[in-house]
Amino acid sequence: MISVLMCGGKGTRMYDATGVEKPLQKVKESTLIERVLHALMSSRMFEKIVAITSVNTPRTTSFIHDLSYTYTEIEVMETAGHGFSRDLSAAVSCFKPARAFIVPADLPLLNAKTVQCIIARCPASRPCVSILLEKSFVEKLGITASVVVRSLGRTLYCHSGISVIDSSKLEAGFNLIEHYVVMNEIEIAFNVNTKRELGLSEHIIDNGGPNQGYLGPLH
Repeated sequence: MISVLMCGGKGTRMYDATGVEKPLQKVKESTLIERVLHALMSSRMFEKIVAITSVNTPRTTSFIHDLSYTYTEIEVMETAGHGFSRDLSAAVSCFKPARAFIVPADLPLLNAKTVQCIIARCPASRPCVSILLEKSFVEKLGITASVVVRSLGRTLYCHSGISVIDSSKLEAGFNLIEHYVVMNEIEIAFNVNTKRELGLSEHIIDNGGPNQGYLGPLH
């Protein structure tokens, strides 16, 4: 299995007057992307980690390239930056055949145990599995749910941004049927898009929240 780390978005909601790209925003002493990379590497579930950057994130591209000299399991692929779905499709199509763990670079509370748990919950027989959370659970934490889907009942769910895709099942022009797994876990609920949410995640860490296994800055 490989991990595909999405870090090429424009991050327009994370306004920063200094021009710091969202993956390089800091929670405590380390960047968002370093925290996610720690979770992925510490899980020991992946043969390699491919960071998908774009023309929107040149500083992030340079940052990851520097890391890859030390951590050989990290690779960089730069896309055209046409949006999450198109960039993801372009990236995954290059990895056939492979089972890919897709994760955004803005989950500062993610840890190795949660990564392992997600993979265990995703049936290998399903070519496309997306991790959802109940919208009410996310909002109680003070986070704004960005992508919302409705179940067959009245419960609303939102995407965590994490999915597992079997790229060997991909065919040109064919959309995989999406299977859903619901996990109301704080570690994946904090998909940080704003400065306020960045501050909330820091508050949770300051109060001993879920960040097991975090080792500090990679640099």
